[in-house]
Amino acid sequence: MSVYDCLIVDDEEALSQSTCEYFNMFGLKTFWVADEKSCFDFFAQNQTDLILLDINLGQSSGFEVCKKL
Repeated sequence: MSVYDCLIVDDEEALSQSTCEYFNMFGLKTFWVADEKSCFDFFAQNQTDLILLDINLGQSSGFEVCKKL
């Protein structure tokens, strides 16, 4: 199981990837996913200390994802 410092869950690809790269530059092991399914797939194999979770995730809500987590 891999351990990350931060997981970014956001459907805005350009912003998410640049934020992920920025965090990684400063030594924070960060991963990015775009939707609810990918978020739960991530947690099947990994763990993280922090989640940056967007409220509007296209077909789902960040609030609902948060409740399920």
